[in-house]
Amino acid sequence: MRAFSVRSKALALALTGLLGVACESEAPFPSEDELDDLRNLSPLGSTPLPRDATNRIEGNPEAFRVGNRLFHDPGLSRCKTVSCQSCHDGEGRTVDTPTAEGCDGQRTVRNPPTIINAGFNTWYMWDGRADELWSQAVLPLTNPVEMNSNADIVRTHLDGDADYRQSYQKFFNRAPADESDGNRLLANVGKMLAAYEAGVNRTAAPFDEDVKRFLAAVEAGTQTKDPAYLGLKTFLRKGQCILCHKGATLSDNGAFHNLGLRDDAAESQRGRGAVADGLLDWTFNAAGPYSDAPDGEDAKRLQRLRTDLVTKREELEGAFRTPTLRNVALTAPYMHNGSLRTLEDVVDFYDKGGDPEGTFPGKRSESIKKLGLDSEEKQALVGLLRSLTGAAPPQ
Repeated sequence: MRAFSVRSKALALALTGLLGVACESEAPFPSEDELDDLRNLSPLGSTPLPRDATNRIEGNPEAFRVGNRLFHDPGLSRCKTVSCQSCHDGEGRTVDTPTAEGCDGQRTVRNPPTIINAGFNTWYMWDGRADELWSQAVLPLTNPVEMNSNADIVRTHLDGDADYRQSYQKFFNRAPADESDGNRLLANVGKMLAAYEAGVNRTAAPFDEDVKRFLAAVEAGTQTKDPAYLGLKTFLRKGQCILCHKGATLSDNGAFHNLGLRDDAAESQRGRGAVADGLLDWTFNAAGPYSDAPDGEDAKRLQRLRTDLVTKREELEGAFRTPTLRNVALTAPYMHNGSLRTLEDVVDFYDKGGDPEGTFPGKRSESIKKLGLDSEEKQALVGLLRSLTGAAPPQ
């Protein structure tokens, strides 16, 4: 749970690091910096969904409808029993087990991230191996462990359905049967799926009303009597959650951190450091031949990643993407490997400063420290996390 302003970070560390100082001597909450952080926790519903210029059909209502059909269609898989919905179902739009089942009973090596509010993400998959929502969709479609499909299977399935065939022709100016470039066919199917997934949102939540009320209480000087006082104070100060979970999305634009999480599955351990080079050369990335804006801002993001690999490669070993905390109560179990069953387990994990050295690859991020939360602070933090559940999205 963690990226605040430098001044706020310094304040938090000072407040938690001065041993022997009586509680009553602590600086009043919130400080001016903390007030800024609170104001920036604005309702996600008031934040426009970022427009994906690399997918020109995103935002098209007809593409949303067709993408919805595709999302729920097991006919896209080789085994004809697994759809996107298989791993992204229920209120949390994920699974309630550490890993998910794919074709022929195979298991994924990681916990499927939720698709709720996925259009606000910067990177996709836990390790950020995809940089666009539509390109991410190609990965489970073609993964042998998941849907185990390919362009030929998908082409035949689309061409055999009049609705799919006509819609594909409308969006991409040719029939699926005439799409000789298999990668383009897969990219276009990914774009239709993304047009649906970008519309699966739970935005405004009770948390947003709590913050609004708390800010009014600060103006009135009555904040210590507000029900949200301890939860927000713990979130911003002693818990240091704000270091990575900030702004309307309660994330840090999908930055990557090594949390020091034990992971016994060798194929899932290494995180961002294992996939970043491959993303830069991937034919489906934002700068690639199937992007609708290969010279746009998202393509420039890839250039910044190339620079990071020169200066920050060591930090990316064992590092995973910061997920949003919105709707987190719906998406158990937690972490990239689904190893933590409850929100209480997550809070305890951060409170102890992660798992012991030697049980995870890479170097633990500097922000992961023992917190020393008491039981009341832990309960308040879990209550705050539960308050982040928004209204139900379309299925």
